[in-house]
Amino acid sequence: MSIKVDVTVSFSPELKKALEDIKKPIDRSTAEKVGDDIVKDMKRLIATGQSPIKGNGRFPAYKDPKKYPGNRKSKTPVNLELTGDFLDDLTSKAISDPAGYATTITYDGQKSQDKERGHREGANGQPKRPTIPAASGEDFAVSIKTRYTNTLRDRIIAVLKGKG
Repeated sequence: MSIKVDVTVSFSPELKKALEDIKKPIDRSTAEKVGDDIVKDMKRLIATGQSPIKGNGRFPAYKDPKKYPGNRKSKTPVNLELTGDFLDDLTSKAISDPAGYATTITYDGQKSQDKERGHREGANGQPKRPTIPAASGEDFAVSIKTRYTNTLRDRIIAVLKGKG
């Protein structure tokens, strides 16, 4: 035999707000901080020739660094920086999400998006050097993931303690 019990509870406005915060623990400022941290870490790794994508290791060396203008490329590290425009366009944006807010990492400007697509596909005979994880099975490098996981953990703990 089963029993169905309907319970009606009236919540104080403060408790209602706390419950809503727990349902959506990631606020805009946390999402922005996560995005800024990810972009900063991605640029740091790329500057040393390492892929920000887990399991990709170092970028393949440039085949002919002399073909670049002004001797601006050495064979290694492959830092994807010629004029600087490509990495300058790497940005993050906080977007609305069921968990409150989320972060999206992208390149501003069609030219930089095309360059990323070229790096992902290995266009024009260059080796593949993608910089943003694809939605299908790729993830950020452990150092990047650890940093943003810690930020999110700290935010959720603050919300649960009533300090968020």
